[in-house]
Amino acid sequence: MNRDSEDTLELADESTTIRDDGGVAPNSLTRSQALNLYVSHAFSTWNARGMIIVYFAMILFSSSVGRWVERSPDRLRTLLSTILCNRGSVILGSFFWILILSQRDPAGDDEAAAFVFPPNAFLKGVGFAVAVALGIVERLSASGNLISMERDWVVAVAAPAGRPYDLTHLNAAMRRIDLVCKLLSPILVSAAISALGSVRLGVVFTGLTSLLSIPVEVFSATRVWKSSPLLQAPRAVAPPAPRRTEVESRSWLARSRQYFHGFEMYFGTTVWIPSVALALLHFNMLTWRATFITYLINIGYSLNTITIARAIGSVFEISSTVITPRGIEYMGKARHHSRLSGEDDDESAVGLIASEQEESRDVQTVIGLQRFGLWGVSWQLISTMPVVLALWAISALKDEESLSAFARRVLAEQAAPNVGWSVVLFSFLACSRLGVWVFDLTTQQLTQTRVPAHQRSSFAGTENSVVNIFELLGAGAAIAFPRTEQYKWLALASFVTVVISWVMYAGWVRRQRGHLLHWEKLAQGACVGGRGR
Repeated sequence: MNRDSEDTLELADESTTIRDDGGVAPNSLTRSQALNLYVSHAFSTWNARGMIIVYFAMILFSSSVGRWVERSPDRLRTLLSTILCNRGSVILGSFFWILILSQRDPAGDDEAAAFVFPPNAFLKGVGFAVAVALGIVERLSASGNLISMERDWVVAVAAPAGRPYDLTHLNAAMRRIDLVCKLLSPILVSAAISALGSVRLGVVFTGLTSLLSIPVEVFSATRVWKSSPLLQAPRAVAPPAPRRTEVESRSWLARSRQYFHGFEMYFGTTVWIPSVALALLHFNMLTWRATFITYLINIGYSLNTITIARAIGSVFEISSTVITPRGIEYMGKARHHSRLSGEDDDESAVGLIASEQEESRDVQTVIGLQRFGLWGVSWQLISTMPVVLALWAISALKDEESLSAFARRVLAEQAAPNVGWSVVLFSFLACSRLGVWVFDLTTQQLTQTRVPAHQRSSFAGTENSVVNIFELLGAGAAIAFPRTEQYKWLALASFVTVVISWVMYAGWVRRQRGHLLHWEKLAQGACVGGRGR
């Protein structure tokens, strides 16, 4: 592949197949290939949790993982390496967690029969350090797997826009798998621990499921690779950098320069603003993370209520994967003009495939992504406002309770939160999940199609570093404001980040399209309505 074709944003090398006669035929993904792709992705996204130290590791090393994926010409070997590394770290981590848990005194008679080691603080500390290190490896390998799958494999095998299994529908199906695994994985692990009656056996269960998933993932990925000539072909890699001596390449300064070069590349693309706007939302404290759940329990909500509310929110999240492909198609079919009249060289160069017959549909897809992404982040903004108001109202009502905090601690009881504000809180919180995942899907496809192919994996790795920066800031804010009565300020800060995200994305869309709304059409509609009256 020559340099000119690499520098364009068209995906000719990943959306077409070379025929025997030298012609170019559109790539077609079959139902069987898509099913194997989904199965492999499902097992790879079943487990994902983290701690503060993991956030630091992800910030430091995610961009390196992205560069490694980008520079690996063999797609199958890259993906299988991430699978084996990820599953191996989980299995080894389970072993060390068993050793750690086995040093404590038995909690009951059912644990007495199990093996128990004498307490050893040093051995326990070493085991914990190793377990945390393996957790970091697990997160980094999961990141590499996701980059390889979503930014390389999926884009390569996706059918042309408008056909079954095109990029929009593949992204939606993959995200649906993510969200279902996110919902069911904790439930299954908790059920296993409850059924087995032992935390240690629950850890063994986790390790065994990781071990058993390896052949399924490897088989599914290999089958997809063998059935796609595009995946079997060596991937085009970026031009090699000037060679340095071994001492220079290993120096701290050289590695720091390479690290920041990734950010330079990231902020040099045309889609860094949507990417950062999406990353900002990872600071949001009004999501179903452990901090928010703990807060809700502390102010009087039962675990059953929280579970039901979270399940309803999951329904909205999963529904976003059904709505988004239809929304992109609908928004893209709307009549357009101004910068997207078909005469804009930049937009006409952006395509999901390199066929002139599909160029119009490609431009429509880009328009649909921009418009529906704006709809998603706007929905998130509108839905977050009542959530913040409800939290402030509930907090104020708690402060006005006649029963003192000391008496509540003595009596071990507290008044139930206001029903009306509770309905507002949980209903709009569920609605907000729809907007954030619509925004996530549209932004993902923008970064898939508007970043050059030889930079896409590096971009995704740096993007992951940016996401973890805001994750770390969110965790740090929760540590800085740990008291229950302070959570309303975290909620307000979360709303501010959503506002900033909306402003960034809306400004970017306006620069891309020349406008946000068709004011002339709104004026025409108002005039027509006035005449009707």
